[in-house]
Amino acid sequence: MEENPFPTPAINKSARNPKRFLFLLAGFALLLIIIFAGTRLIGGDKEKNIAPTPTPTEFLIPTDTPVPSEEEATPTPKPKSTSTPTPKASVSPIDPATGLDRSKLSVEVQNGSGVEGVAGKAADLLKNLGYSIASTGNADNFDYSNATIQVKSSKASYLPLLKTDLSSDYNIGASSSDLSATSSADALVIIGK
Repeated sequence: MEENPFPTPAINKSARNPKRFLFLLAGFALLLIIIFAGTRLIGGDKEKNIAPTPTPTEFLIPTDTPVPSEEEATPTPKPKSTSTPTPKASVSPIDPATGLDRSKLSVEVQNGSGVEGVAGKAADLLKNLGYSIASTGNADNFDYSNATIQVKSSKASYLPLLKTDLSSDYNIGASSSDLSATSSADALVIIGK
């Protein structure tokens, strides 16, 4: 046999093994990263799955106390706002259709939209109609889409009047006469977006 003038080099199989080993090692590391990330995304944090602790509510137990007649009643001073003077009612607080006196209904107005000044604007509207504004502030969240009205069951006759008065400037959403009897105001109005 003739000797080949171009001998083929011998393939060193051990030179390939380190490369194969590195590829296997990188693949294994990538697989571990994917598994870890998947368990974090699917399983989530354990703290996020904990239910919030409910806030305790104070309950007042009604007692039988004598109610003074109108002759014996002494007027109690109403708290006055220190930031702006209270505007005078531009119309009579007594509704001619129902005979209800708006000044006998105390209203709490809350901002449920997150837009600054919304509760104050609604409170001014109600003050001008003759309502007694108990307070203004922010609602429990800013996700309300319309005006929400709640009145105490003892003042349920004011609900249609309050809805009519607010509907001139606001879209009325939910309304009910189930406001807690322990609420400081007779009515709660939450102005949404």
